[in-house]
Amino acid sequence: MSKIPIILIIIIIFASCTANNDQYAINGTVEGVNNGMIYLQKFDSEKWVNIDSTSLEKGRFTFKGTTAIPEMWQIIMEEKQIVVPVFVENSNIDIEIFPDSLDKSIIKGSDSHDIYLQYIKSREVIDQKMDESYKEWKNAREVGDSIIMNHADSISTVLDGEMKKLLIDFAKNNNTSVVTPYLVMRNSWQFELPDLEKISAELDTSIYSSQYTQSLKERIDILQSVEIGKTAPDFTMNDSTGNPITLSSLKGRILLVDFWASWCGPCRVENPNVVKVYRLYSKKGFDILGCSFDKDRDKWLKAIKDDKLTWHHVSDLQGWANAAGKLYGINSIPANVLLDKDQKIIARNLRGDGLTKKLAEVFNLSEQDRKQISN
Repeated sequence: MSKIPIILIIIIIFASCTANNDQYAINGTVEGVNNGMIYLQKFDSEKWVNIDSTSLEKGRFTFKGTTAIPEMWQIIMEEKQIVVPVFVENSNIDIEIFPDSLDKSIIKGSDSHDIYLQYIKSREVIDQKMDESYKEWKNAREVGDSIIMNHADSISTVLDGEMKKLLIDFAKNNNTSVVTPYLVMRNSWQFELPDLEKISAELDTSIYSSQYTQSLKERIDILQSVEIGKTAPDFTMNDSTGNPITLSSLKGRILLVDFWASWCGPCRVENPNVVKVYRLYSKKGFDILGCSFDKDRDKWLKAIKDDKLTWHHVSDLQGWANAAGKLYGINSIPANVLLDKDQKIIARNLRGDGLTKKLAEVFNLSEQDRKQISN
């Protein structure tokens, strides 16, 4: 037998390694399930789409392909209610799925997924405290205990701050991983524009092509367009009677554009305060345009009536896909923007006493008038 030159062996090994790095191979097992169709999906614009499918053979499955850059995909088996998220990159990825305990599924071979799991583990304590705070708030609401509700709210606010700092630190330490822009966009409601600009500026150029980095940059562009001092973007939407209202038609009054929904608990809790300031200031040149993220027209109209919201209301009944919400970068509610008479943005996300105090400042009320309003 002729000898193979050592250089040829090296070339073969190198070629083999290069081929493996140019594709992913997902080899998985589903505990206790022998057959059925299983799918590999990725998120495309606004929905999950199938990019590959196969049938289980004695509980095993394999997916192969290539991806230009690591992305969060998911493995799904609808009839068994199996959904397992996984960061797919060009490597050999092994997955063990446990249908009865999906959170205990084991994923190995994806460096990006390892980084993702590090973050998830780092926030476990905060998540647990957040769950406890929410349960406390929910129980208090059922019995009408506003003191306990306020206490739970204050705890949640502190925990939100801790979660935000945790993610900012994570982003700084993992600026070369696509996991960072992915997580930032998943939690973008926590961040104001300066935070996002700083995180984006620190991202390594190697992940600029990631859809998550691009989404982050798009969100920054949107928030820059609705900064305080900018003219409010105009939009037209149908009111509760089906007639169109254009934002610019309300120019000449101090205007609060209030983003809310009938199904949003915190929005409904805030509504009495908004009603209060409307009654106090409407005769002084104050107006409100309520923009609902509802899908159900009847529930929207019922909430308007039940909460006595006697101002302008619009909605395209598209839920989170609300066109005005997208225009203003709204991804959590309640949210609002306050406009001056020329429809320049003068404040954002005012709630409770903050809204009352800002309006007192805008209308230049005396200290005596402010005290009367507060009472």
